[in-house]
Amino acid sequence: MKKINTLPLTFVIIAAFLLFACKKKESQTCSDENAIKPGYAEACGGTKGNPNVGVPTPTGGIPVTNPAFENSSLNCGGSGWLNPSCASSASLTLKGISGSVEVSLSFNTIPQTGNYNVSSVSGPSNVQLTVLNAPSQPTGITWYGRSGVVSINTNSTSINATFTGIQCVQSTFNFPIVTVSGNVGCN
Repeated sequence: MKKINTLPLTFVIIAAFLLFACKKKESQTCSDENAIKPGYAEACGGTKGNPNVGVPTPTGGIPVTNPAFENSSLNCGGSGWLNPSCASSASLTLKGISGSVEVSLSFNTIPQTGNYNVSSVSGPSNVQLTVLNAPSQPTGITWYGRSGVVSINTNSTSINATFTGIQCVQSTFNFPIVTVSGNVGCN
């Protein structure tokens, strides 16, 4: 019986295996559902967008749209405005109300005569100013004062606040701006 040399035969089998394993595959078509390949979505009729519009994706969320779209101004105080009376002059909140519009000044301590900086939070020398239902804006939105100065004048029976050009924005949007001027008091 002839002996076959195993070393050359092994080399030929390995070479044939490598040749077939490295053979370039034919291009797969878009209709092949099992095909995984890079490319452009448009080439296979795709849209490259989220197929479930309105449903958050793992890499993003539903974009929030701003219901307000233009600047407005508000003059509070005077005729047609109500200032809820204080049980005493030791109130920490001053309000002016006209219909559904409400302007509030919130203090951290009992306000004294002097100037207070408008801030997002109240503090010893800061006041938080908010406006609910500003005119010419969608209803139900609270606007927060971001800059300006409020002048306080107090006596034994009342607290009066005067301010001009306080810029207010929404908590999640810096535009548009509601500019508030006027006065709010408490007796």
